[in-house]
Amino acid sequence: MSRLQGTGALAACVVAGAWLVGSTALAVLGIGLVLAALGAHLWRRVVVGGVAVERLPLDTAPVEGEQLVLEAAVHGRRWTAGRLVWRERVGDRYHEAPVRTTGRARVVVDDMPRGRYVLDDGTLLMSDPLGLERVVVPVDRASVVSVRPRVPELATLFTDTGTWGDGGRRAFVRRPSGLEPHGVREYVEGEPLRAVHWATSARRGDLMVRELEDAPRESIAVVLDVDADGCAGPRGASSLDDAVRAAAGIVRAHALRSRRVLLVVGAPTPVVHRIRTPGRDWELALDALAAVEPAARTPLRSLVAPRSLVGAVPELVVVTSRPEVVADALVARAAVGRPTALVALDAPTYAGRPPARTSHVLLRLAGAGVGLAVVRRGAELAEALGGLRVRAVG
Repeated sequence: MSRLQGTGALAACVVAGAWLVGSTALAVLGIGLVLAALGAHLWRRVVVGGVAVERLPLDTAPVEGEQLVLEAAVHGRRWTAGRLVWRERVGDRYHEAPVRTTGRARVVVDDMPRGRYVLDDGTLLMSDPLGLERVVVPVDRASVVSVRPRVPELATLFTDTGTWGDGGRRAFVRRPSGLEPHGVREYVEGEPLRAVHWATSARRGDLMVRELEDAPRESIAVVLDVDADGCAGPRGASSLDDAVRAAAGIVRAHALRSRRVLLVVGAPTPVVHRIRTPGRDWELALDALAAVEPAARTPLRSLVAPRSLVGAVPELVVVTSRPEVVADALVARAAVGRPTALVALDAPTYAGRPPARTSHVLLRLAGAGVGLAVVRRGAELAEALGGLRVRAVG
């Protein structure tokens, strides 16, 4: 029984009692209760069709570990309500906030973990001035909030000058870039003669110059392993969370160097993002990384195979806690002089156990010249990934 129904029943009892005992005071009280119940019922009919609530867009993209601020705007006859509360479910918890006189409500959630959250249970709770009736107004539409990973600032990368244990092999520092011939056009007075294309000029009888365009720097592929078997630790502080941050930092560092980056999220159905600029491409990649979750039976081995999507990419970086799965492919790439690197997550440390002993897989990769960086729980990613020389093993 609702509060309004209870008030109506009480009013009927009071009026009946007043009639039986002949009490005017009871009769007045009963009539007052009847009028209050009728007023609350009328208030409900008036309010239900005259109030709407909507979520407001976020000012900035939220980042994990920071506050998530959600705002809602109430439109219509909100002044008729005695109490207005905005209720929002984020993840598996509900949060409430009062509606201010401006018609805005603000829910603040502290220390949000990375993830993609569907907001579909937002409601506005309204009660009449007497507190007898309560109305629930649902939000007009569902929405999605992506809490992005923290991205480490990497001024340098462990792959820039090779790694410890590279056996004196040449470091792949210099990469092709600059200007390449694009075509020929007529000579314009004042241009240097060294730009003249003499063969074409002789054939046409007029001076022709080479037209140059910026040559894109060689591409790099970053493959992120999301297999559940290699994940350990609580949400927000798991090995997968650090893997996502590491992949994001590496992608961003190369994008800022004007390199074309291929980001491959190794889900059962791989997600591929091409980052050509640190603008919109990068923003879309960040949203994809925010939605990364552990998955079963991921195709990591096939993703780095010679004939795979990344097989023809000049440079490759794999981020995983299962180096044994990709060791053969990485050694084969390094053997033919193709820049190859591995970021290995030490999963036991994320489960509260001591660091794993140096494995023969890492020793083999280091000996083959594969760039290595090992990340353990609590480590500073900028230090682990940004050093010019990383002692990955030993």
